[in-house]
Amino acid sequence: MAMNFQPLTDFLNAVDETFGVPACECVIWMDHRPLYRHAAGWLDGARTVPLRGGEWYWIYSCTKLMTMTAAMQLVEAGRLGLDDPVCRYLPEYARLTVRDGNAVRPARSALTVRHLMTMTGGFHYNRTCPALVEAREASGHQATTREMIRALAREPLDFDPGTHFQYSLCHDVMGAVIEEASGERFSDYLQNHIAVPLGITGITFHPGARELARMPAQLCYHDRKHFIFLVERDNDHCLTGRYDSGGAGICCRAEDYIPFLDALACGGVGANGARILQPESVARMRTNQLAGTPRADYHRTMKLPIEGYGFGMRVREGEDGVIPPGEFGWDGAAGANASMEPRRRLSVFYLQHVLNYLPNYAELHPQLMHTIYRCLD
Repeated sequence: MAMNFQPLTDFLNAVDETFGVPACECVIWMDHRPLYRHAAGWLDGARTVPLRGGEWYWIYSCTKLMTMTAAMQLVEAGRLGLDDPVCRYLPEYARLTVRDGNAVRPARSALTVRHLMTMTGGFHYNRTCPALVEAREASGHQATTREMIRALAREPLDFDPGTHFQYSLCHDVMGAVIEEASGERFSDYLQNHIAVPLGITGITFHPGARELARMPAQLCYHDRKHFIFLVERDNDHCLTGRYDSGGAGICCRAEDYIPFLDALACGGVGANGARILQPESVARMRTNQLAGTPRADYHRTMKLPIEGYGFGMRVREGEDGVIPPGEFGWDGAAGANASMEPRRRLSVFYLQHVLNYLPNYAELHPQLMHTIYRCLD
């Protein structure tokens, strides 16, 4: 197959001029083989130090893909059930409450693992809610994942589990469930059962000086081409120095995450032959899990009318003229985008470091993916 990636290189080289995004990197694999890689832009916010490639980025919600993979591994092993009540693993979640107007009442349905995996658990995404702030401060910012999620159980849910879709801390709670079901710290589980089998060495939840020195300046969008600079190491999803956020905590390089995406694109087996999931589990993850009101909530709030939502990932169900049905993946708060397409066994990982930038999702990502598919075809 003849492929011409020059249009993609031109697109990436112009991301700063077109969107005001000073640094980006994109890597593409197909059927276990590296196909393309390019980095463009600047390491520093002043745009004086060029990228070399291999920089470290916070990937934020792209973390969710690995969290859901870990959960499905435990389902395969019989150590976790999709319809198990969460209180089987986290006893403090047995008596949840729900906000009802100005009152708080007992939840009418039990919270299950499936609810966590499909964002229908009733949680919010307020990381400064009283219970979390109290637990963090009482521990001197050293509370563990399990301790923080234990505290979260005191917060009322926004709705009864299973009745709505709401993007939330569901997958952070899932990280604590994985700890209890596996007997391992969440970050250790990902390392031992996903990263090591695939030969990945560079994924962390708590980057040190070496990683931070190779991290592009992280910016926050204020107005088009006007950015507020953030402290480079800042990720407010990392609630304490010992908290592993299952929803948004991973820091890595492009070359560290693409072997994982490649494995999902190829039915659960990596380029080195290691199998991290059975094909049936991958297929289940990338099958829409929402119906009725939760599905309507997803389309309304996420503004993705031709997509469903599987376990922690978008699932493309309709045609847009370029990207085929069956593509699946997710993105991150600073602009990372992970995409997999099983027919081509294609995996794409795009990285940047600009928070709160809505054009990432409405403009930049669609243009990027359309450019990639046109290069492939």
